[in-house]
Amino acid sequence: MRTMLTLLFIGLTIQVSAQTGKLYRGTINKSIQITLYLEGLDNGTNADPIVGSYKYDTQSSYLLVNGYINNKGNVVLVEQGSANFTGVFLGAFQDNKIVGNWFSDDYKKSYPFELVEAVVSKAQAAKFKAAIAAKARQFSAY
Repeated sequence: MRTMLTLLFIGLTIQVSAQTGKLYRGTINKSIQITLYLEGLDNGTNADPIVGSYKYDTQSSYLLVNGYINNKGNVVLVEQGSANFTGVFLGAFQDNKIVGNWFSDDYKKSYPFELVEAVVSKAQAAKFKAAIAAKARQFSAY
């Protein structure tokens, strides 16, 4: 029994440690530069949530995103800049890109976006992970 518990613990630890995030850089409306970091893309079930954060390259604050990807590569990411959602990304994975449209929370604004996968450093990943945790704590109080 002890051996089984030890193996289960090791397996769970390896699975959590193996989850890596992916970094994407690109534009909204062909002019607004953003950087997006997503985790959960390699879970493999298409039912597991994606979590991440993104920032406008001209600003230092981060926005939280939560969403899902289906087995066709379509993705929906709900942006949270406050306790309420502030925008939605609807797109599709195409090779090393995510392309689609961003919509404001009232759907009065819609802009195309295109993001290309980039190499993520440990320092960048740590900043984005910290932003995800901080935003999740902030919004859990509402």
